[in-house]
Amino acid sequence: MRIWEQFGLLILLLWGLSSMTPLSWGQYRLYLEDFSGQNGKGIYGPTPTTDLSGVNWSVDASAASLTASDDYAKVVSELFEYQDTNGKVIFESPFTPTSGFSGFSYLVDLSESGDLEASDRIEVEYSTDGGSTFSSGTVRSGNFSDDLISDSINQSIANGPSVGFRIEGNSDAAGEYLRFDQLQLHADTIKGANLIVDASNQSDFLGDLDFDHGSLYLADGITYTHGLNFLSNAEAFAYEEDFTGQDGKGISGTGTDTTGVNWSLSKTANLTDEFDYLKVVTVSGNEIFEFRDLSGGTGTWTSPLVDISTYTNLNLAMELAEVGDQEPSDQLLVEYSLDGGATFSTITTQTSDFTSYSLNSAIANGSQFQLRVTANNSADEEKHRIDDLTLSGHAPAIIGDQTGGKSVFAGSIDIGRAVDLAATTGGRVSLDGILSGSAEIHKTGGGIVAIHHTSSNYSGNMVIEEGKLEIGQGVSLSGQVSTEGALHTVLGGDGTIGSTSIGSASGEVDRIAPGLGLSSSSTSLQQLVSLNDRGTTSTADDADASIGDFTVGDLSIQHGGVFDWEIQNFNGNIPGTDWDVLSFSTLSLGDASSSFTLNLLPLQSTDGTSGAPDHTTDLWSASVKSFKFLDGPDGGTGITWGDWSASTINDYFVIRSDDFAYQTNFYHGDWSVSYNNGDFYLNFSAVPQPSTYMMVSSLLSLPLIHKFRKKRPVSKAKLSLN
Repeated sequence: MRIWEQFGLLILLLWGLSSMTPLSWGQYRLYLEDFSGQNGKGIYGPTPTTDLSGVNWSVDASAASLTASDDYAKVVSELFEYQDTNGKVIFESPFTPTSGFSGFSYLVDLSESGDLEASDRIEVEYSTDGGSTFSSGTVRSGNFSDDLISDSINQSIANGPSVGFRIEGNSDAAGEYLRFDQLQLHADTIKGANLIVDASNQSDFLGDLDFDHGSLYLADGITYTHGLNFLSNAEAFAYEEDFTGQDGKGISGTGTDTTGVNWSLSKTANLTDEFDYLKVVTVSGNEIFEFRDLSGGTGTWTSPLVDISTYTNLNLAMELAEVGDQEPSDQLLVEYSLDGGATFSTITTQTSDFTSYSLNSAIANGSQFQLRVTANNSADEEKHRIDDLTLSGHAPAIIGDQTGGKSVFAGSIDIGRAVDLAATTGGRVSLDGILSGSAEIHKTGGGIVAIHHTSSNYSGNMVIEEGKLEIGQGVSLSGQVSTEGALHTVLGGDGTIGSTSIGSASGEVDRIAPGLGLSSSSTSLQQLVSLNDRGTTSTADDADASIGDFTVGDLSIQHGGVFDWEIQNFNGNIPGTDWDVLSFSTLSLGDASSSFTLNLLPLQSTDGTSGAPDHTTDLWSASVKSFKFLDGPDGGTGITWGDWSASTINDYFVIRSDDFAYQTNFYHGDWSVSYNNGDFYLNFSAVPQPSTYMMVSSLLSLPLIHKFRKKRPVSKAKLSLN
């Protein structure tokens, strides 16, 4: 129960720690205690009696004196209340793990009533180290509300592995009440957490979140209404070593102790006494690793193997130092390997008296990382030191769905760092908010990721690893679309992108499919509208949405590429409405050995499913019917023909009309491609002529229909893009 519901008026106070600036209200709620359904839980006199059944918090009344039945610290009217405790009673919350988040703040509503003195006080404390120490957050004493009713606290706190709260209350007389409610822990940044938003936790997401790394998946049917800001300065640590708690670990002339550490040592030096070593020592209260008096050889410190397969933009930082009168032969060598230790590359070599050196070095992407530091010195007063090793970079940042179905990100998304947009096979993830930023996007999973807000100004490049990337009507993005990997990829929609190449070579998109929904897969040609949720009918699955007008500024159609061309009205005349059209500003074609496939996919205008288009009876009388499928600038400016020309262009295209013939039950049409004034046309003519066909139909029609139907069954099964 909210305090102002019981007492009437709320004033909001921000109470900051002296050492830090108060944060804004964190937007993801990790912990909430509102005492719903807990009336009577707590401790009360005169015995005293404790009832904590069914709650996850505790109370400590060892410093209080509860001598009467109305002396208590318990839940009353679904908030926690102290009355006449004659000493402090401590409420203790459970500890909430905070791993995977940063930017914490707590909120709590405090109130009092009665004529309180200065000795009557309520204090909120918090711990970020599991309860070893508690910090004072908020103290209120006496009549802190005066004529007001409640005091709502929003205070920033330090990061820690977990956070717990203690709230101490002391009321010295009957009729003097101290109360608290709505104790909450919030975070404003996802920093490694892996979250699934469903009906059970959707209300814990309260506003826009910063996103460092981790994942945020939506369950089927979930609309996430808040914004996401992917931080450009995102930093995750793949490896850290500062030698804390490792004093004495290593090798010396008197023995070896490397228990409890994950690094290893080797040496060629002859260590003769306790002053000859390679080990962790404490200098001015700080633990560091030190190489000392390695006469006659070297000593090497080696990190464990570190998995960096999911990291990008890696950077290695560490502190190097030396003490003593070093000669040119004395040196500290830093090397690393990306292949499990087979080959090491030098990062830096420090010789003679370099005093100190702060290393910062970019590290290439790889699967495994290993660091090796080798020292060579030759006297007791000669020492080399290393400390504060960090390997940091961008860990994966993923949003989307894991289970299929339809889900929506309705808030704005700013791509300040590389992001994966995931849609599982059979699923559709719609980005309905404004998409901005310029870092690279990777589209993963076999389903559809659709970008739909017309004010989106995202300018980065997009990489399709699998499935379909869909650009919605009115959306214009300036970047390039390419692919990565060997899985099936599709590009389409009704919007505009800067450039792409459709083909079978590395980096090229396999298929282009204007319009919404799915039109084909690598193994079959099935049309599916169940993921088409931008249609014009109440079911949102219709032909008007499946037919598309897609634009690519710089378009390349290369060998092995496929255009899934859908048509809903054979007698129509509007490209992008009656059939698919692909528009371009510039166009490049392949060489003489290349071919590009056109899949002719008919659909029913009533619901967008595969079937005969409108006016198929006109097939019998069509001498020539033309459909513009590539729309370029007038005059053909910007077309790079390669080995082709307007007169030979028909030979470049492989026209697959099986589906059209099957759905229309017309197997004698002839399809070809022609060019005119910057545009490319699919041309249909009835073959043989209708009069000839009628003369031989009684002999040929039934066997042919039987043969082709047997050869080309059409499945209505759910489409897979794998």
